Amino acid sequence: MELDYFLLISWFIGTSIISISILIICKPKEIQLNLEQVGKMFKDYWIHIFVGIVAIFSKFLIDKIDRILMSKEQLDMTEIIFSIEGKTVLVFQETIRNNFLDFILTHFYIIGLMTTTFCTFAFPLYFNDRKMANRVSISIISSYLLAIPFFLFFNVRVTGEYITEMETIAYDLSPEINNWFQTIDTFSNGMPSLHVALPLSALLTLRRANKEEWHKFQYFLIIMISLTIFSILYLGIHWILDILAGFIIARISVIISERTNENFWSYVYSKLSPNKNIIN
Repeated sequence: MELDYFLLISWFIGTSIISISILIICKPKEIQLNLEQVGKMFKDYWIHIFVGIVAIFSKFLIDKIDRILMSKEQLDMTEIIFSIEGKTVLVFQETIRNNFLDFILTHFYIIGLMTTTFCTFAFPLYFNDRKMANRVSISIISSYLLAIPFFLFFNVRVTGEYITEMETIAYDLSPEINNWFQTIDTFSNGMPSLHVALPLSALLTLRRANKEEWHKFQYFLIIMISLTIFSILYLGIHWILDILAGFIIARISVIISERTNENFWSYVYSKLSPNKNIIN
């Protein structure tokens, strides 16, 4: 079965509309929204963008390695997670299950992740807040790097696949969506939840800075993280412990960012752009 490109385009359009709307709502008062600022963003922050793109595409390599390890070593730790929390997520799904939530939350799961990840990474760049761009980008990338050992050596399957009575609603809503997930997901990278860790690491970074111009965007992240947690539990994707692990990963990534971002960006810019002010 081929990928449904109309569906992919629809998700991309939805992500773009929501992202632009949030940009308008959450922008600092002194910022003017225009295409010239987009060009300036690519010119001034091309290194951040490059690092982000490398991190995204490295996910495909990690998934490929994970499939090889799973087929040879059977590094399935799901039973450990199940022994701790049992069928709590099943009770949650069955209690509020209805067709409307199936449809809405499946598409939110996909569009919400793309929107939140894009906004948390791109907004500091677009708003030309170099201090926050440096810190947020390191927080997000650190969250991903900290998750890699778990993805490779502590495989945890999605709840709807492991618990017999539970459904993987997001994956099975339609054949087209299922085919898309089969292409991009190993179904064994539950621990930790990056759906939680990535935006939460950005939120914690912004809160530590306590800059007034970022308060609206923090509210947006709080809403998105809350809806995401609700969605991934309902849709039969993550365990509660996956989410708690996402919180821990986010907290550690913020500490790493605080202690390393200045030295990291100083080194990077000294090699690639020696005249650039990397702090302000």
